[in-house]
Amino acid sequence: MTGSVRGFGLVELMVAMLLGLTLVLALVQYLASSRQTWLWQQQSARMQEDARYVLGRLSRDLRASGSYGCLDLEQALPGGLPDVLARPVRFEQGVLTLITGLPVQPVFETPQTVRAADYGARWLLAGDCRQRVSLGEEQPLTVLPGDWLVPLRQLDYRQQGERIQVRVNGVGNFETLIERVARFEPGFALAENIGAAGVSGHYQGLLSSAEQARLRSVRIELALQPGASDVSVDSGRGQVFRQVTRLRNRPDGFVNE
Repeated sequence: MTGSVRGFGLVELMVAMLLGLTLVLALVQYLASSRQTWLWQQQSARMQEDARYVLGRLSRDLRASGSYGCLDLEQALPGGLPDVLARPVRFEQGVLTLITGLPVQPVFETPQTVRAADYGARWLLAGDCRQRVSLGEEQPLTVLPGDWLVPLRQLDYRQQGERIQVRVNGVGNFETLIERVARFEPGFALAENIGAAGVSGHYQGLLSSAEQARLRSVRIELALQPGASDVSVDSGRGQVFRQVTRLRNRPDGFVNE
């Protein structure tokens, strides 16, 4: 007796196709979601690296601002400290200006003539840390054996569009450090009086000449966002970074440790 042979019916075939299509769609959705997550992680890592670079550079420059080594400029310089050097941290018209210095002691066996440009600086301080101090900008200075040198650079930081830019020594064009910047906001914390080491009150967005001597801490708030070319990444998923730098040098000679 020969049994009958049956194949797939139309309903069974449609059910099988529906199940297969459902599995394929679920797999595609999973892969798309995984790709989106990977893209965001890559974008987030780039933003964190950009923020780490800029904030690290700013923190280093802020700590070096107003650093004139062991040279007592108020006592040794004729006429005292020039106004531009008495204000090593300024924020005017959207530009954060820092005057930074790193003391060096060159090994000269005989008197030498040097210029600020020899050290990539705008100003140059030279002296014996006791009584004799000279300040030069474009003019050459004579350095004696055993003298200390303090090259002083002027660094200008600003936000231009979606870029953070910097210019060295107040000349030439601004150069771009990072892009995709939504906000760059410095804040300044002041002491209650010149003799106080701690801060009093909240961070403020402006810093006047009269407040310079009471400046103790600078906060940088940096908001970054995915670039316009990253169409596959949610453009609203930006990140905000904040860094607080306590200043070490003050015009009155007090050092914050």
